[in-house]
Amino acid sequence: MNIIEEKIDIPIVGTKINLKGSIYFSEQTLKKAPFIINIAGLTAHRGKYLEKYFSEQFASKGFYVLGYDHRAHGETSKQTGTLWLKHIKEIFNDINRVVTWILETQRERLSNDRIIMFGRSLGGAMILTKGYSDKRVDKLIALCTRYDYHTTSVKFPEDVISNISPMNVIQKETDNNSRILIAHCKDDGFIPFENLNQIKDHFGLSDNNVIKYDDGGHSFSGHREEIIKLVIEFLKI
Repeated sequence: MNIIEEKIDIPIVGTKINLKGSIYFSEQTLKKAPFIINIAGLTAHRGKYLEKYFSEQFASKGFYVLGYDHRAHGETSKQTGTLWLKHIKEIFNDINRVVTWILETQRERLSNDRIIMFGRSLGGAMILTKGYSDKRVDKLIALCTRYDYHTTSVKFPEDVISNISPMNVIQKETDNNSRILIAHCKDDGFIPFENLNQIKDHFGLSDNNVIKYDDGGHSFSGHREEIIKLVIEFLKI
């Protein structure tokens, strides 16, 4: 299927920064359809293989998919430089600004204000913190996500950890099972598998909202097509 990529700029109010992004869709996409924001992980960007793979796969299933480059990443780094730690707090805050941009500029395409977030690794942490607190976001899909950023080899400042760790989400909904889907591979060499159960317990998720694989690593190798299928099934809830 032919996937169309429409390049976009997302201006950050109060700055001179425009987040560089793309909206992916196909000729079969309905005039109005849900939007999936595909949120890249640390050092990744919308043009990298896995990010583009998931964007194009979801686009082929009838969604509009918005991928964008964080500050200090990809094309956006030409404006901000590449020192991502300096920008990490605003990288997290930007996902709420992207939601606002969709609601303000994509009304002709957006179906029933339905916005979904999908992401891996640091992208998953963004989803389960800033995405979780944003009630404008309908569904949250977080893959291979870290629960506590005290546990990284890179030592983050304490004020950063408090903002980017899902463990610090205090105001929780009574039932998150209609909103959150998580997944992890047991042989993930970057983010230990134990994070999956910590996140599951923290958000009170049922077994049906948790996808586990024995292998696949940090990239879900061998399971990506199934992940796409399971995510689409979840979005029908």
